[in-house]
Amino acid sequence: MKDSSECRAAAGTKPYNGEMNSAFGKILQGLMQNRNLSPRTISRSAALAESTVNQLLNGSLAPNLKILHSIAPVLQMQVSDLMVIADVPGESEATHRQAYAAAQEIGRLIALSSSLHPEHVQQLVERAQDLKDQALRDQE
Repeated sequence: MKDSSECRAAAGTKPYNGEMNSAFGKILQGLMQNRNLSPRTISRSAALAESTVNQLLNGSLAPNLKILHSIAPVLQMQVSDLMVIADVPGESEATHRQAYAAAQEIGRLIALSSSLHPEHVQQLVERAQDLKDQALRDQE
């Protein structure tokens, strides 16, 4: 059976640093409140388990580069800014620029859609799927 340090290494997370993790959790909570985002909204928008978001908020989980890349668009922030806040070393933002070229606009879309009625969210999803299908046809 793996010990907790082996599990963290496999998951790409840093060892538990309660003070730093707690500080990041408080900052994350403030960012979410400022944007009127709930843990559930963050988790669904970033494709993370809600328990992961809650662990980040309460400081029991250290953020890693993968998590920061997932939540940055939702928070409408640059990954590099979150890396500094979370004290997470890693590849530069330029390395991931193409993969996340529309991250700010996607974050803006998520923020706007978080206050929509479910029926309107479904319409938005359907429209996004139509646009994706059209882009695929255009590539052919």
